[in-house]
Amino acid sequence: MSWRGIVICPQCDLIPSISFLFSFFSSPKIQMYRVLLSGAAGSGKGTIARMLVREFEPLGFNYFAAGDFIRDHIARGTEFGVRAQSFLNKGEHVPDSILNGAILAEMLKAGPRVILDGYPRNMNQLKMVEDQAPLNLVVELKVPRKVLIDRLSKQLVHPASGRAYNLEVNPPKEEGKDDITGEPLFKRSMDQLEVARRRLEVYDKTENKVLDYYKKQNKCITMSGESSKAVFESVADVMRRDLVTTTPRTAYA
Repeated sequence: MSWRGIVICPQCDLIPSISFLFSFFSSPKIQMYRVLLSGAAGSGKGTIARMLVREFEPLGFNYFAAGDFIRDHIARGTEFGVRAQSFLNKGEHVPDSILNGAILAEMLKAGPRVILDGYPRNMNQLKMVEDQAPLNLVVELKVPRKVLIDRLSKQLVHPASGRAYNLEVNPPKEEGKDDITGEPLFKRSMDQLEVARRRLEVYDKTENKVLDYYKKQNKCITMSGESSKAVFESVADVMRRDLVTTTPRTAYA
């Protein structure tokens, strides 16, 4: 393992410890700590984010996923949801003119300690977030394109909500059924896979600029590895180091 701004290859097997909780609760508290997981579709950021929330929930951490917010509006058929879906169907991001005001307000409701999944994605969104809720840590999930395509082809999707499951790393609780509604899950069609490939291209063009910004701020770490569990353990270790200090670190040495 190395430090921020340098590639980390997860190897270690870290276990949450009573000593860490004692250190946290007996030391001066960091009131705000926001983590962004950034990765292309199929990188596992949603799975890793939920693992981090479960780990740090006793310390007041919540989870906010831009995709969940958008899918909820689509499922409810709101005006925002209908407009958003027209872009997502083409593999494009929802434009900031439609997205930013609503999603930033919702993100702030998640509280001062939060794991963010998929927002901010571009420099305009980044500016809004940094003005009102600066990030402490950004994690770039770097997975080979071939692996991403393979994962997307193996996903099962709940059509009404857009929720996706991977049989290897994030299987549904009941085989073939959505965890929330119990409705049937389906494999992506060839058309949907083409949309997913388009999303990978859009990610490369937009989110790399966000990552470059945070790398220059010494707030970004790049995780190389295909195991969600190993990535989770390494990110959790960085968070533990930060959370027992008096103020958030801006760089490691």
